[in-house]
Amino acid sequence: MEKYFFEAFEGLDRMGPGSKASTLKAISMFHSSKEQIEILDIGCGNGIHTMLLAQEFPNAIITAIDNNVTFIENLNNTAREHGLSDRVIGKCISMFEMPFEDNSFDLIWSEGAIYIAGFENGLHDWKRFLRDDGYLICSEISWVVNNPSEEIYNFWSNDYPQIDTVENKINQIKKAGYSYKTHFIAPVTDWTDNYYTPLQASINSMLQKYADNEVAKQTINLLQTEINLYHKYYSEYSYVFYIMSK
Repeated sequence: MEKYFFEAFEGLDRMGPGSKASTLKAISMFHSSKEQIEILDIGCGNGIHTMLLAQEFPNAIITAIDNNVTFIENLNNTAREHGLSDRVIGKCISMFEMPFEDNSFDLIWSEGAIYIAGFENGLHDWKRFLRDDGYLICSEISWVVNNPSEEIYNFWSNDYPQIDTVENKINQIKKAGYSYKTHFIAPVTDWTDNYYTPLQASINSMLQKYADNEVAKQTINLLQTEINLYHKYYSEYSYVFYIMSK
């Protein structure tokens, strides 16, 4: 199934919901008096937001990690094309085996990826890599209502048991010893225009290509179910950007 899953996303700009506007909004919430900062981008994917970080922080040294070799090769090629290879370095590293020294970074960025570690685990495990007063900015799928509908609650609780309300996520941030700064909810268009619309086109094409392939159709059905549920319950959950400091 993994083969067909990656095929569904092949050629897409984004591996998950997001937008340039949301990334820039989150970037604007980072504050530092330092002229040169060091950034760690965890789960960078193909680097679409890594390049925005490089654009907005022209003096920053950015280490971007992902465990997908192709994504890292694409990121490094893009950095090279823009003349940024001296300060944007993509590395194929698992977020579970990060070899960095403690107190190494002024900003840890993780857009749509902290769920892989688990939100609370990520908060705890990544904190040591931050310098004092350094920021962690991440986006995490969260309930934006207190009582989600049973169908969507069961779907996400099965797929990602750590999904929770914004209020509880903020409490987890404080419990982990961070200074909570603020948060904002990603708009619907981050899911529809920028993610599900191109993904739908991709899986429609795959349906025709793999009409007689049951394994491929299982993958397609899983993705289609997620898309259908979002259109039905879009007002009940979203990615939320959380901004905090050490």
